[in-house]
Amino acid sequence: MAEYKGSFRGVEFHTIQSQGQMGRRSVIDQYADKDEASSEDLGGEAHVFTLSIFVVGNDWVAKREALEAAFNKKGPGELVHPWRGTMNVQVGTCQPSENISEKAKQSWTVTFTRVGTQSQPTVRADTVAVVDAASDKALAAIQDDFSEEFSVEDTPDFVEQDAVSQVNGALDSVIAASKSMLPDMSILPAFTSSAGKIVSKITTLLRTPTSLASSISGQIAAIIGLSNSPLSAFNALKRLFGVRSTASTRTTPSRIRQTNNAVAVSNLVRQTAIVEAARATASIEFESQDQAVAIRDVVIDAINTEQLTANDNVFVALSDLRAAVVKDINTRAVDLRKLVNYTPKQTMPAVVLAYRLYGDATRDEEIVTRNKIAHPGFLPGGRALEVLTDD
Repeated sequence: MAEYKGSFRGVEFHTIQSQGQMGRRSVIDQYADKDEASSEDLGGEAHVFTLSIFVVGNDWVAKREALEAAFNKKGPGELVHPWRGTMNVQVGTCQPSENISEKAKQSWTVTFTRVGTQSQPTVRADTVAVVDAASDKALAAIQDDFSEEFSVEDTPDFVEQDAVSQVNGALDSVIAASKSMLPDMSILPAFTSSAGKIVSKITTLLRTPTSLASSISGQIAAIIGLSNSPLSAFNALKRLFGVRSTASTRTTPSRIRQTNNAVAVSNLVRQTAIVEAARATASIEFESQDQAVAIRDVVIDAINTEQLTANDNVFVALSDLRAAVVKDINTRAVDLRKLVNYTPKQTMPAVVLAYRLYGDATRDEEIVTRNKIAHPGFLPGGRALEVLTDD
């Protein structure tokens, strides 16, 4: 009978037989009054190999000790399978056997399970949850700052009237930002109605700055729920990054209060938009490292600018939020593809280039959309195109 050689952890052995097990893991669902079952695929079964192996010769005792030491060593090791090549495996059951009629020979039946190069799952911090928590803390600091800076108590009527105008202008900016994206039309009326309710209660809200801040911030935060995608919400919120008061410095106490209120309202809108945009980044499924880095940098730049004039509490809260966003995006961007420039030498259809680059002609639309190609049948030769790598 033919014998074949293999090894485990560099220790050689002989074998004449190998059995294995593989396949797919699945759950079979069966329902009442249904003749056919359905299945849910849960991924591949682990590849298991059972080898009948042995060592033989005058030095069989030394070989036995070396091989059993390899079996008992903790963790996976390298198996050179006689027929299937080199693989990383974990030793399972190991059954030694001796036969008095077979001198100078030791046999085993050993089960090996094929594993990845890393036998234990990696643990990745829940960076999305950290961004969400940091966003909540930043919002609390921003609203507290507004409550301290905004007031219409014991002021002339023109101060209150100007405050009403500032709040109305802020809400108009929020509604305009929401309409700049493709909103969920089914809930758009509820969104605008919510803004209308703030206006209808504005006289009362002006005297309770905490409630006013919460109402305005809530309207801005609702943009995320109104959008059809987190990226769309991010782009809409970004339009509010430039909201700033145009009120000039005044000298009388009433005029100073009027100016301070206008600045407080614009700060609340702008800072809340930055925080909610940061929160939205944690839900964006980036298509490339380049996109992830670009969005990360937009948030970083906005926070850095805001910190130049923020009070201490808001400054610290924004610093924590910036750190959370950077860690989240950097962590998730590691596994993403990169954008590179590719210049076709001649004009060709997008499907041809997609197949040439990816082996998948159905990715033609991806190329056309990213590069704003007028006609998918004619990708101009000699023009640099942005394409995703599959590395």
